[in-house]
Amino acid sequence: MLEYYLKGMLGAWGSPVLDFIRDHPTVVAAVLLVWLGFVAAGRWQLRRIRQESVKLVVAAAQELTATTPHLTSRELYERIYILWSERVGRWAWFVPHRLGLWPAPVTAQTVQQKFPFSPEWVAEVLHQHEIKLKEDGKHIQAH
Repeated sequence: MLEYYLKGMLGAWGSPVLDFIRDHPTVVAAVLLVWLGFVAAGRWQLRRIRQESVKLVVAAAQELTATTPHLTSRELYERIYILWSERVGRWAWFVPHRLGLWPAPVTAQTVQQKFPFSPEWVAEVLHQHEIKLKEDGKHIQAH
């Protein structure tokens, strides 16, 4: 009875879909398993991009603060953004789309939809690694 009610609600296109799902559970399970694999691989690659981004920020901060002692997190971000946007495509093949349902190609814009690579994020990473920067005319820890 529930099946007839669902078919009536879904209309002309929904009824064949429900019939296919009921008649071919192995195919449906395989498709869902492949989809789950893509979602998991995308999340893993996004985690890798975050790790590589942290390494890039820390290395650049250590290198640039040695030559430019009065560097701020915004200046550091502006100096490494182009390098980051070039490298982000090498660190992964795809990431989850902003809705998380399908893979999206790796670009700086798609990655920034998933985590905020920004001056504030750079400051937080530097604070976590205890790297001090100059902010607002005084030498303080990045936050």
